[in-house]
Amino acid sequence: MRVKVTTVLLYALALILLVIIAVPIVLLLGLASSESPVTIKGFTLENFNYLRKGILFENDPVYSKLYPNVYSTALNTLVLALGNMLLVVLISSMAGYIISRYSFRGRSTLLGTFLIIHGVPASVLLIALYFMLREMKLLNTILGVVLVKMSVDLPLGVWVLKGFYDSIPWDLEIASLVDGTSRLGAFYRVMLPLVKPGIFAVALFSFLSGWGEYIFVYTFIQSQTNWTLSLLIRSLIGEMGGINLSLIAALSVFYLIPVVVLFVVGEKYLVRVTIGGVKG
Repeated sequence: MRVKVTTVLLYALALILLVIIAVPIVLLLGLASSESPVTIKGFTLENFNYLRKGILFENDPVYSKLYPNVYSTALNTLVLALGNMLLVVLISSMAGYIISRYSFRGRSTLLGTFLIIHGVPASVLLIALYFMLREMKLLNTILGVVLVKMSVDLPLGVWVLKGFYDSIPWDLEIASLVDGTSRLGAFYRVMLPLVKPGIFAVALFSFLSGWGEYIFVYTFIQSQTNWTLSLLIRSLIGEMGGINLSLIAALSVFYLIPVVVLFVVGEKYLVRVTIGGVKG
């Protein structure tokens, strides 16, 4: 009887969570395809006209020049997300292995430092990061935002992959070393293939983190040519004394598509990652 009650409660909780997640998405789709953004009535695809040429307000010669091309903005967003993903995966895969397999002085302190850095809100670092990027001549560049974003996401990636490396028995690595493989060869041929789920999870998290980044882009990017989609959507709110909710919703749907696709593709890898990333 207790098992049945527990099962019912779990299903009820799952249903509630599903409704909480699904309702905003349904409303977003309805608003994006609605003729009236206030009453959400009628159906139209005019709000998606920007998909043809990437130009917002194509029929308005004044408004169309106020905003950058949607596709060039999406390309900037993709560069930011991919750059963040590649750097986080590359560095955390090696750092996680070293911390997991090697015993060195200051190891515990390093792990604690990673944890503290991960817990510090990014907003408190904005002023210092602004001056750092300005001195490095990287202000108002996508590369500068990538480096800042990578430094923020890296501690989590190291912790997650360290947990995956910890779950691999030493015997497998020692056996490859006995067979004549170098330590570097054992890392690439034995360890990396075994932690693929962890690498994929870190890659997915870091990509989505870069794809959805707003505060760093808003702070460090001034030129419209380097805008990302998050900044473009924000610019539509309150501009010129009005808000086109249907257009914002339509652009948000475009912004949401890669996120949904990646979660569907990577769901089987994400479920293998427990809180703290200590299981592979």
